[in-house]
Amino acid sequence: MKNPEWLEKWCKEVEGIYKGTDGIWTSITSSEVSFPTDTQSELAKVEEISYWFAHRNNIIADVVALFPPNGPIFDIGGGNGFVARGLIARGYDAMVIEPGHLGTISCTSRDVPVVRAAFQDIVPPKERTSAIGLFDVLEHIENDDAALFRLNQTLIPSGMLYVAVPAFQSLWSQEDIDGGHFRRYSVSGLREKLNRAGFEVEFETYFFASLVLPMFFLRTLPTKLGVRSHVNMKQTAAEHSLPKGPIGHWLSRSFEKEQQLISGGRSVSYGTSCIVAARKIT
Repeated sequence: MKNPEWLEKWCKEVEGIYKGTDGIWTSITSSEVSFPTDTQSELAKVEEISYWFAHRNNIIADVVALFPPNGPIFDIGGGNGFVARGLIARGYDAMVIEPGHLGTISCTSRDVPVVRAAFQDIVPPKERTSAIGLFDVLEHIENDDAALFRLNQTLIPSGMLYVAVPAFQSLWSQEDIDGGHFRRYSVSGLREKLNRAGFEVEFETYFFASLVLPMFFLRTLPTKLGVRSHVNMKQTAAEHSLPKGPIGHWLSRSFEKEQQLISGGRSVSYGTSCIVAARKIT
């Protein structure tokens, strides 16, 4: 696919990337990332049938709609482009910055503009990026404070930053370990980090409230007891399908009600994930 003009213009100002023969801008260096990129093509199949990824996309798009960007959204660590594709479908310009080769292939197959790079390997021009998304990415970065400060420098004045992360350290499980996470967050702790990095939080909420107890009893508690083993992609796919019958119906309704609250600008007080919309103030 042909890159949009705004992306071409941005890439030409970025240090540390070149345009390959396949038309994809690629970083000169390739740093190691704390994420299992070798399973991305399998994960892309899960995304298409997953209630979890569908609900997360809805929540992200609704929060963006509450505090819209003044320009394209740069989805850093955007994996297979599932979120960016959803944002594009909602009428936003969006692209992905993704180090994984399989992830970039998935992005192109989904007609999502992509730069093949880890963000730490490139040097974007200061104050030239309109909006940034970090969707289940910040927990993979060991020094998250430094990363947020660097993102602040990259954004234009009053630029928007959208961050979604796993919630509550008390829900830590083997999935966090396997996924390359360094931590889970609370909205208050995330807000403090953003404030220190020069952002003002415009909106914050938890989501996936109905999954807190199931996650604790099916993932966290078995991990604490030492009986939770590594999870393969087949099991992951099964867990991302809604159960049939009353439980599945209840979960579906709970997600609908949660989305209604958040799309109306109201916050949810607990959940397995949280999301914030923050604006650059310094």
